[in-house]
Amino acid sequence: MKKFTILATTLAVSTLSLSLFGGISEAQATSLVPTTEGEIHLTNVDCLVGINCIETNPLGYTVTSLPYDTDGINPQYGLSRLFVDQRTTANNYGFGITFLSQDEGTNPALEEYFFRPIAYLADTSDAQPIGVPAENGRLEVGQYKFDFANIIGELELTFFDTEQNGTTILKKNGVNFLLPIAPGSDGNIRKITLTDVQSFEVQLGSIGGGFNHGDGVNLQARVPEPGATVSLGALALTALFGLQKRKKSSQAV
Repeated sequence: MKKFTILATTLAVSTLSLSLFGGISEAQATSLVPTTEGEIHLTNVDCLVGINCIETNPLGYTVTSLPYDTDGINPQYGLSRLFVDQRTTANNYGFGITFLSQDEGTNPALEEYFFRPIAYLADTSDAQPIGVPAENGRLEVGQYKFDFANIIGELELTFFDTEQNGTTILKKNGVNFLLPIAPGSDGNIRKITLTDVQSFEVQLGSIGGGFNHGDGVNLQARVPEPGATVSLGALALTALFGLQKRKKSSQAV
C-alpha cells in the first residue's frame, strides 16, 4: 500500500468542557466501534432479520441514515444501512450482502473493526433499504447523523482515502457546516478537529465520478487527554470509524 499523505486541519471553534458519552464504561472507553460484526441499529432503519443487531445507545450515541441522492436522476439510491465489519473475516449475511476478507480496493488494517455503509437502489431518496443492495453490499456510500448523549469537547475526524469529491462534513450541532474533504492520491489521510460537538452529519463517499463505487473513509474520533478537562478521572476516549471502499476504474454509474 502506498505511503499515506497526511493533511491535518484544525478548525477554530469555541471549546467547552468535555462531557463523556452517557453510558460508556471504562472497558468501552477506547472505541465507539463495537468489537463484534453485524448491523448497526439505526434510529430510522430496522436491522435485517437474523443478523446480529448492534445497539449503540449503551455507547452514548445514536446514528440516523439520511437521504443523499436527491437529484432524481437514475440510478436512484435510498437510505443506506450501516454495518460493523472486520477485514480478517469474510461474511455472507444473505439478503445480497457479501463482504470479502480481501476487498477489491483499499483495505483497513488487519483485525480492525470499522463502520461500513451499504447503498441501496430505490425509487426515492428517502426509501427504506430493502431488497438486494447495490454491488452485493459493497457499494459503501451513505449519509449519517451521529447524535451524542453529551457534548464532546474535542472530536478529531480522520478521513482515509478520499479520492474524489463528495465526502463532506455537512452539519455540526444542527447548523450548516459544509466542509468538503479534499480528494487526494491513493491512501491519503485528511484530519479535521471539531470542538464542542453534540451532533454532526457526514456524507461518506459519493455516487458517480471516476469510480462505480463510493469513496471509502476511516473516521477516527478522539477527545482530549484526561489532564485537559476537569473531573474526568483517568478516562480517555477514542473511536475508530473504518469505512472500507471497493474501488474500480470504470465509468460512472
